[in-house]
Amino acid sequence: MTIMADEIRQTPQLVHEQLAASGAALEAVADAVRSARPRWVSIVARGTSDHAAIYARYLIETQLGWPVGLASPSVTTIYHARTDWSGGLVLAVSQSGRSPDLLAVIDAARSGGALTVAVTNVAGSPLEEAAALTVPCRAGEERAVAATKSYVAELAALAGIVAALAPDSEIAAVLPHVPGVLEETLGVALAWLAAPGSGPGRELVEAIAVAGRALVMSRGFNLATALETALKLKETGQIFAEGYSSADIEHGPIALASPGIPTVVYRPDGPMGAAIDPAAARARTLGARPWTIGASEVAGLPDALVIPALAALPEALTPLALILPGQLLAEAVAVRRGLSPDAPAGLSKVTLTR
Repeated sequence: MTIMADEIRQTPQLVHEQLAASGAALEAVADAVRSARPRWVSIVARGTSDHAAIYARYLIETQLGWPVGLASPSVTTIYHARTDWSGGLVLAVSQSGRSPDLLAVIDAARSGGALTVAVTNVAGSPLEEAAALTVPCRAGEERAVAATKSYVAELAALAGIVAALAPDSEIAAVLPHVPGVLEETLGVALAWLAAPGSGPGRELVEAIAVAGRALVMSRGFNLATALETALKLKETGQIFAEGYSSADIEHGPIALASPGIPTVVYRPDGPMGAAIDPAAARARTLGARPWTIGASEVAGLPDALVIPALAALPEALTPLALILPGQLLAEAVAVRRGLSPDAPAGLSKVTLTR
């Protein structure tokens, strides 16, 4: 077993432990936010953590009703522009907590009057010291270069912040049950990808490995899932994978859908799933072969991975579970291509940008 596969398997337990241990940190953030009464939220992140930030944007805007933007660190670090940070909440999301550009934004935001909160996996990191408050991911050491368990831990921490701010919400009520759903999702995904013979999971691994290309699409909360799956395919398997919103893909990139281009579709149940369907159908008419991952409503679709446990989650929490099949897929594709998903060429665990 690769280190990456082993760390993916650790995810349900670590999220269980994280949720059990984070109550005090989450309440401290909630109290500070209620006191500050921010008018807007800005999130700063890079790489995998940027996808967690995209998830947080949807979560905060839908559950709390606050406008959210994603910060551009170069505005601070390269252009040295003056920014009015007063009256805002600035979240920094980083696995390592060491990237200089994120630190610069948090320093500027805190000195400029914003409430600053770090979500990071490394205790005592520079980012934790720079921010006013921290919610630790508690994912432990991650030995594989590609972030997997720490990504889900970031999502859980961000969902925890929102749940603490909206204690009567469905998010708050269901969040404690997420680890069980993760465990069931992991089992279903592992069986789908490792089934003997030529089942759809094995065919997807083979198709992406041979093509060297892939499209990944979703929308809403799971746009983050599509983007993160595409990134993992790039990082570990050297696949030219592109992640898109199913709405954006119809504004031009749908031209990429063609025979020989494997397409992964994350489709939650409900109205968002129905909104994703036209793009998936359009890709099929253009010759692409979509593999659809979702809950009960994908049953009956060709090449579908049905995860019954997702029915227990509101759509807003499904990204914590749906990314697990994507991470396992990326690991399997890398192994199929004779590559090490644990130590991809040219990458390091900590990337320092400014």
